[in-house]
Amino acid sequence: MRKFVNDSTLSVRSLRLTFVAVVLAGLLAGCSGGGGAATSSSGVDTVNNAAPMQQAAPAEQGTSTAGVLPTDESGAPIVALVNGEGITLLNFQRELARRQQEASFSNPDALEESVLTTMIEQQVIEQAAVAQQIIVTDAELEAETQSNIALAGSEDRWQTWLTTNLFTPEEFQNSLRSSLVTGRLRDSVTQNLADTVEQVHARHILVATEVEANAVMSRLQGGEDFGALASSLSNDISTRDQGGDLGWFSEGELLEPVLAQVAFSLEPGAVAGPIGTRLGYHVLQLLEKAERPVTPEMQANLAQLQFENWLQAQLSSATIERYLQ
Repeated sequence: MRKFVNDSTLSVRSLRLTFVAVVLAGLLAGCSGGGGAATSSSGVDTVNNAAPMQQAAPAEQGTSTAGVLPTDESGAPIVALVNGEGITLLNFQRELARRQQEASFSNPDALEESVLTTMIEQQVIEQAAVAQQIIVTDAELEAETQSNIALAGSEDRWQTWLTTNLFTPEEFQNSLRSSLVTGRLRDSVTQNLADTVEQVHARHILVATEVEANAVMSRLQGGEDFGALASSLSNDISTRDQGGDLGWFSEGELLEPVLAQVAFSLEPGAVAGPIGTRLGYHVLQLLEKAERPVTPEMQANLAQLQFENWLQAQLSSATIERYLQ
């Protein structure tokens, strides 16, 4: 795995997007905690802060609320509304408790925000699935459940797993249904990916400061060889032995979008820099540009990107009201 070396040492070939499977996390695959339907986190913005409806009792200790929460038609306190559909305080607290089992978090408020964002995204996904008539039948759900019980080894071990991971049987079924629906919707959204896509072949030199990058630019303008400078100066240990070669990539594949934007704006042979990213400062040269077949790895990355873009568009058009403070 190629890595860039900086304060946070990121991997991606080290810029490549990681494909996040939208399936139920950790179902018996040696996991000791967690659950619920996992989705890509797209950073939902608060759309509206509408006035509360009915008022309910304050939330339990550990969930930050300002005073009281609105309630749904059954009288249950809710922490958010997504296109008029509520997320209950109870479901939020249960999911929060599962997430707290996975690891220790130094910032409880940030964890609460992350959990609520994920639940809002899932609500939007499931609403879209209903609109597209994507369903999971009870028979399919039961078959999946029985497969997991078989993996557990016995009914007793299965019940122990549920208890350890803070699931009631009903909660697990709901999470499993959400996960299966999400996967089918993702497949629907990404089914028309092209077999070929425009790609570029580029190389770069990564340094720590803008001053260093400008010095590299000056040496290149003075006629020094790009590959030789990358081998001797680049902080990217994953590519410097190859003269900074990043290989072929499509426009949506890099974790640092500005690099892809610059690469696709260049003509072969052109050099650009300094380009600032969270990794440092880059000097980039475009080597080739062509329409090329999509590899399986690229297909996964592009599918994830397309699904995330679709989800962000859905979130942008949704009416979202958050009540946690």
